[in-house]
Amino acid sequence: MFSRHYLSSIALAVLCALGSATYAADEPSVTLDRPGAGMKEIKEGDNVPDQYQRDSLAIKDWDKRHLKVPQKNEQWVEIQDKYVLVDIPTGTIKEMINKSDAGK
Repeated sequence: MFSRHYLSSIALAVLCALGSATYAADEPSVTLDRPGAGMKEIKEGDNVPDQYQRDSLAIKDWDKRHLKVPQKNEQWVEIQDKYVLVDIPTGTIKEMINKSDAGK
């Protein structure tokens, strides 16, 4: 009986791990190589490096790129192959979209 309970617990743990790995793979993310900090993967809810909070990197023609209107204190920036909506005061990623999916 102990081994049957043990095996079912392991099976459940494996299924949960596979399910969360599959979900994570569907979530858009970007891997950044930060000097002195190494590689870091960022996704929605994470904070962007400071430079992406600057107005100089803001996408001004978001409407032509079929991106939604940024609210007050938000801006769209381009990071690798993604459009990223950033909350300027906090640096938090509010949305991340593949460039190829913009406007769909």
